[in-house]
Amino acid sequence: SDPHNPLLRALAVRTMGCIRLEQMTEYLLEPLRRSCSDTDPYVRKTATMCVAKLYDINPELVEDQGFLEILRDMLGDANPMVVANAVASLCEISTSARQNFLKLDEDVISRLLPALNQCSEWGQVFILDALALHDPPNSKVAEAILEKGVVATLHHHNSAVVLSAIKVIMKFMDRLS
Repeated sequence: SDPHNPLLRALAVRTMGCIRLEQMTEYLLEPLRRSCSDTDPYVRKTATMCVAKLYDINPELVEDQGFLEILRDMLGDANPMVVANAVASLCEISTSARQNFLKLDEDVISRLLPALNQCSEWGQVFILDALALHDPPNSKVAEAILEKGVVATLHHHNSAVVLSAIKVIMKFMDRLS
């Protein structure tokens, strides 16, 4: 058990997140908090999904401990897979809470678009689906979002990515002049 091995750290957080007992949540908090700021992107990526699992068990604890803010901060991570997983976690939490925790604005979108073309295809689907929920304030913003990231995904070999891109374009169509 080498504490310097990022795969072991990620596996430990994933395993702790799979123990879905309310009594265990207190023991998960600090390791999860450390994992969210770990130097290794794989550990951070794994931690984002663990936050969503913890939210299913105890939503108040996740909110009180500041994990939603941590996830929002992770939207600006240098690693595109961490960004995509943070989007996926925030969307999952938002769906279960029936409340928008992703809160897309120009700042957040400017952090998502660079990650869009660098993450895995499923990460792209998560980001595109999140963008489809956004209501751009005007045609200029809608065009910028489409041009800076969405249009390039139309040439992707994965049909799920293409369909998600089309969904964003169709949603933004009303805003385009």
